[in-house]
Amino acid sequence: MPIERSTAVVLAGLLLATALILAQPAAAQSSADHSAKWGPLFRSQVTKCWRKPAPVGDEAANIKLVLEIRLTREGSLAEQPSVSSQNSPAVSDYSQAYRKSALQAITLCQPYSLPAEYYDEWKYFMPVFLEMPSPPGAGVSGE
Repeated sequence: MPIERSTAVVLAGLLLATALILAQPAAAQSSADHSAKWGPLFRSQVTKCWRKPAPVGDEAANIKLVLEIRLTREGSLAEQPSVSSQNSPAVSDYSQAYRKSALQAITLCQPYSLPAEYYDEWKYFMPVFLEMPSPPGAGVSGE
């Protein structure tokens, strides 16, 4: 299944039930893709700042949030992150809160410490936050 105008690298889950994918726009791609090196650095920095809302029931089952991020060489936002047109609609209160919390985390976590040699790759990229249902029994403790 082709991905429009971008390649994607799947990274480990941002939180237990969240996956983060970094997609680089075709215009920003170089012949080599090093997002496997700088992507985890970005992910770990966002994780420290993100206060994801708690889902109620199965609200988190199908959230896809694609952000467009432009960074300066110093790792600061060149402009406010924007929500891409590739998103699933934010119809529930949870999906709206999820979107807002992710945008806040991107802003709060700056400046990002990313390898300068890959600046052409991370100066403009599109992280994809996928909220997936937790596996049965996850987060359940025996009391």
